[in-house]
Amino acid sequence: MIESIIQFMRRDVTRGVAGTILLKVGSGALAFALFSLAARTMSPDGFGIFATWISLAQIASVVGLVGQESLLVRFLNEYQVGDRHDLTKGVLLSSLKISFVAMVIAVAAIVLAANIRGDWWLLILAVSAYTAVNAGLMLGSQIARSLVSILMGEGNRELFWRIGVVLFLLAVLFGHQQLEPAELIAVMTIAMSVGVVAQIIAIARALPNLRDTPARSEPSRWRSSALHFWVASILEVANQYFDVILVYWMLDPTTAGIYFAASRLANIFAMLSAALYSFGARRLPSLYFSKNHQEFKRTLQLMAEVTALCVVSGLVIIWIGGPYLLNLFGPHFAAQHSVLIVLAIGTAIQAAGGPSAAILQLTGHERKYVPVVAANVAVRLVGFLVLIPWLGVLGAAISATVSLAFATIVLNLLCRRLAGVDPSILVLSRVPFFKRNAYSVRVADTTD
Repeated sequence: MIESIIQFMRRDVTRGVAGTILLKVGSGALAFALFSLAARTMSPDGFGIFATWISLAQIASVVGLVGQESLLVRFLNEYQVGDRHDLTKGVLLSSLKISFVAMVIAVAAIVLAANIRGDWWLLILAVSAYTAVNAGLMLGSQIARSLVSILMGEGNRELFWRIGVVLFLLAVLFGHQQLEPAELIAVMTIAMSVGVVAQIIAIARALPNLRDTPARSEPSRWRSSALHFWVASILEVANQYFDVILVYWMLDPTTAGIYFAASRLANIFAMLSAALYSFGARRLPSLYFSKNHQEFKRTLQLMAEVTALCVVSGLVIIWIGGPYLLNLFGPHFAAQHSVLIVLAIGTAIQAAGGPSAAILQLTGHERKYVPVVAANVAVRLVGFLVLIPWLGVLGAAISATVSLAFATIVLNLLCRRLAGVDPSILVLSRVPFFKRNAYSVRVADTTD
């Protein structure tokens, strides 16, 4: 068994997935520190307002990108495999132009809505700037991940900028001062801007010399894919952040802050899903488009092995350490351990499902993906309207978990039928994992 574990850890895919997961865990730990310190340096209502505006800004950023971030992942990998520099230049220029125009419209909509509500002008300015910079960081991370490295893409998007913000919050906490939501959002925006600049420099250096290359376009392909990616992205971000807005609207700011804190902790499994997506988005498309199906399936199996270990470990952490982790946000958060457990079950199921969403989108089946995510949002919304008046914030958690489980099962069934692979950890039930040379036997059986 020891020899098998050593061989498992030496595999290139294992190291790649583990490195990506460690990056996500590090960013998740910093996000946890950021939000817990924010809760400690704000009033309960202030933290709820902060959480609601951040959630709204995240949704606006995705809306403003109109699917271009996913479009670039899809086509940059295809064009790189085929050495199509003319199409690479074309899709980059097209995506940047479309994103800029759409982002201006999205920010203008935020300003208009906030003015109608009569919000403080500094909060409006901070949220607007955060929305634009966050969108730039999201778009840049997708390009950097494809052209440079996962560290440059995901590190700048989720890790490095949070270090400065956490240090700032520690100074505020030890100085016994209290922050307003607009102040923290402004500090976050400044820190993220540094990450955007770093990504621009790295991408410019990694791109081949395209100055003399004429740009070619495939507008019909790009428009069709972008529309489906856009709808899917909006539905995905709604799954992550619209909950907080609904809780704020149906209950109160303090409860919205509590739900936000519990959902961020439960996202220990969503981080695993994001890590798998990041690794899969960089490795799987090139294998798929080069028709290396054997390595494609091998990569998925090794990803499932890492996922299973992380899901079990994460559930133990949430079950035992949940109250202590919630208490870091404040004493009134610790009483919501049951909410955290319910949310964690849902995100654990989603993580155990593997990168099915990424496989469907990156292999050209994004049209099948969108209705599932739409149904997920619909199930969650109906659950909120029915369960929150009855069970309060626990009802919101139950609704979120049921909708995630539903979507995960359907996506895996679609992935098996359309792509011919099982990306979930269930694939391990058919694998003699700890038998020596088990994989080589499996390959032989497959090829015979």
